[in-house]
Amino acid sequence: MIKMEDYEYIRLAYYRYKHSIRKISRDSKISRKAIRRAINADEPKYVRTKPVKKPVMGQYEEIITRWLIADKEMHIKQRHTAKRIYDRLVEEHGFKGGKSTVRGFVKELKEKLNLDFKEVFIASDPELREGAEMDWGEVEIEISGKKTKVYMFCLRSKYSGKIFVKLYPVMLQECFFNGHMEAFMYFGGVFKEIVYDNLKSAVKKILKGRSRIEQTSFIAFRAYYCYKSEFCNPSKGSEKGGVEGLVKYARRNYLVPMLQCSSLEEANEYLLKKCKMRDQDTTHGQKFAIGELFEKEKKKLLALPEKPYNNYKLIVEAKSDKYSTVTVANNRYSIPEKYSGKKLEIELGLSDVRIIHKKTLIAKHEREFEKNKWVLDPYHYLETLSRKSKAFKTSRVRSEMEKSWPQAILKLWQVQVEKIGDEKGTKSFIQTIKHFYNKDLKELADLCELAIENGTTCFDSIKMLHDALSEENANIQEVSVKHIEKIADIQIPSPNIDKFDSLLEVKHG
Repeated sequence: MIKMEDYEYIRLAYYRYKHSIRKISRDSKISRKAIRRAINADEPKYVRTKPVKKPVMGQYEEIITRWLIADKEMHIKQRHTAKRIYDRLVEEHGFKGGKSTVRGFVKELKEKLNLDFKEVFIASDPELREGAEMDWGEVEIEISGKKTKVYMFCLRSKYSGKIFVKLYPVMLQECFFNGHMEAFMYFGGVFKEIVYDNLKSAVKKILKGRSRIEQTSFIAFRAYYCYKSEFCNPSKGSEKGGVEGLVKYARRNYLVPMLQCSSLEEANEYLLKKCKMRDQDTTHGQKFAIGELFEKEKKKLLALPEKPYNNYKLIVEAKSDKYSTVTVANNRYSIPEKYSGKKLEIELGLSDVRIIHKKTLIAKHEREFEKNKWVLDPYHYLETLSRKSKAFKTSRVRSEMEKSWPQAILKLWQVQVEKIGDEKGTKSFIQTIKHFYNKDLKELADLCELAIENGTTCFDSIKMLHDALSEENANIQEVSVKHIEKIADIQIPSPNIDKFDSLLEVKHG
């Protein structure tokens, strides 16, 4: 290989001084072939004619190649890094070389195997974008001082970039549907097409290409709102890059530092304000703000149905157990004793659980999302406790009362037990609760407090106290008879008490 100085000499001699190739070769002792390459502007550079020997890594090439090829079948986040390859070589094969040696070798090997291919993307024209994109994101917030993991539903318009974000305790299908319903209300219409990952709430099975076996319930939901769905290829989140970016943006800009709130509802109110404020921003490459663009886009949205979707999952032929509860999603919910053992239906909603017997609603509970929880209504067990009063002291019914009922009601039980003993006191307490079944719990608590203050804590005394208070509060009004024609004109004379004096007179014969 000639040097750069020789390259310059050859070109000057040939083009400037008009020397022949033979003369240049004779004067410089450089081959005519090399001179011709220099004349043709082929700059001198080192060309390797034989592959470099790898005395350290050569013996491991086959092993590393096997690992890298096997990675093609793995999720992108579970493939070998150069560091992981180094660690395995040390642990499994006693490798003595350095990390940098392995890193360079892996890079060359990936090029050789064409594993470092970078995908090319096609830029989209903002003016031609239609529909929306949806995704979930996992975040942490602080609710009443407790760090809690929640899930962020995100929907983003592809044209205007308008966003909707809401937090849910879980990623169940009911939350998935509710997120759409809330978003449609927020946008004031339904997008004609929405792009998704292959999430279980919508997809039952992924087939070849773009084909999917969809969840029947998702098909029903989509048909109700009359929009089309599009699913990304597996591990191709870039196909809905807008909402992927929204997940990161909302997490970093709305939830850093960690959001502190008293409830999930409060957190969602905060996020809704942030979504509305986002309308004032202008995204990169746009001339108009997000809110202005959406005003144009809104005209293309589908109209909302007259009624929102019935977002309840129906579970048929559920049966209660010996504790008079039904198990739904790994949690137990109570029913009235008289329906124990009967065929029931469950309507599982986002926030509540409805239990039905022969089209009659027999119980309704707030839905519990943690696992292995008991959700009990103490009123459902009063008949049983009337017969098994001794069980009350250690029962979950008592625990539920202590958790959700006013303390004054349990205080009454404690006073009754102290006065007349465990069994009689508990029976009196259960009898009291049964009698005031339809009474508001706060009113019952006020009555219990008054009974304790007056020392009238047995059932009969509390009943009489309640009746007396009811009479005092009765609104007594004078009844008018002016509207009755037959008696309206009758005059009732004023009483004459002088006539009573005559009755006191004694006649003597």
